[in-house]
Amino acid sequence: MTYTIHEVAEKLGISTYSIRYYNDHGMLPFVQRDANNNRIFHDTDLEWLSMIVCLRETGMSVKAIKHYQDLIQEGDDTINERYAMMCAQQEQTLAEIADLKKHLDTINYKVAHYASILENNEPDSFVPSNLRTEAVGK
Repeated sequence: MTYTIHEVAEKLGISTYSIRYYNDHGMLPFVQRDANNNRIFHDTDLEWLSMIVCLRETGMSVKAIKHYQDLIQEGDDTINERYAMMCAQQEQTLAEIADLKKHLDTINYKVAHYASILENNEPDSFVPSNLRTEAVGK
């Protein structure tokens, strides 16, 4: 099946500008063009692009992604290096998830705090300006 750049952008939830950027920087090596010079995307191009989006959204640089893709195209002799890259990305992503879970715990605490206030029809005991006043008075 083939797709236009707009269809690909909609399918993957990214801008056409991003797709053009990745393509122009050699990150979509198999994208073809039609008679009007429009990019034609195939399912395999979407797979490559999905990987690019995944790696970008987990913090990998464009330069590192390009290097990773170059390694893939070089063949099986590069599997050790690709494995190391994915392990490092996995570690970084897990650390980000742990940080997000801590933030979510704080947000969950505040949601429960406000739910209690609303349920019991009581004033909010936590006001940041009160903290400043209390700290100055100590």
